[in-house]
Amino acid sequence: MEENLSRRLLQLEGGINFRDMGGYPTADGRQVKWGKLYRSGSMARLTPADAAQLVNLGIRCVVDFRSVREQKRDPNRWCAEAGVTYWSRDHQEVFGQLHTMAERGIDSEEQAMEIMAEGFRHLPFQQAPAYAELIRRIADGHVPIAFNCTAGKDRTGGAAALVLSVLGVPRDIVVADFTLTEKAVNLRTAFGACPQDAKSPYAGLSEAVMDALAGARPAYISAFLDSIAERCGSAEGYLAEIGVPADAAQAVRAQLLE
Repeated sequence: MEENLSRRLLQLEGGINFRDMGGYPTADGRQVKWGKLYRSGSMARLTPADAAQLVNLGIRCVVDFRSVREQKRDPNRWCAEAGVTYWSRDHQEVFGQLHTMAERGIDSEEQAMEIMAEGFRHLPFQQAPAYAELIRRIADGHVPIAFNCTAGKDRTGGAAALVLSVLGVPRDIVVADFTLTEKAVNLRTAFGACPQDAKSPYAGLSEAVMDALAGARPAYISAFLDSIAERCGSAEGYLAEIGVPADAAQAVRAQLLE
């Protein structure tokens, strides 16, 4: 996994955690195609050279999980300039309400990890409209496709875990793809939270707490996967619950597996 990071991580001047999800094996002996599925953080700072590189990769569609506030603060401009389909939705949801929890105070690393795990348990249903759209776009052949949030960790990590699960990638590899983010990007920087800034809701939090909030730990994505299993039985059961057509999972596999 880790040795493949150099192949997965696109070298972009203004990119954040922009990774190719190809090459992962499935339980039935196939593998995810390279160059078809990408996960990323914010694309707001991509340079013209970066945009040209993504155009050369043939990316047809970008699905953005960020809130309206995030989109306005750091707009994605390259898609319109390059003629790439861009989808986002009008919502104000922030993962796990971290700002609110931080303002109330987080006393320990253990408490921070519990908050993150709880956020990941809610994530499949909080982001259901966006995750449904991503699956529909892939099933309809809008590939190569990229999806993103701000750091490319939480909302994007959930989406990546969902797609890989639909494809039949074993759980241990799904978890490893999530934790690979810690090798792919400086999460404290990408997270954008500065505990030294007196105006920040994270002001005064300990280094251990900040590391837990910014981290990509196995327990977080495990909570996401467990939540789907407990409520829906399987990834395909989840797709049915969020209104994705019954044949979408098979169509996604046809698009992304070889």
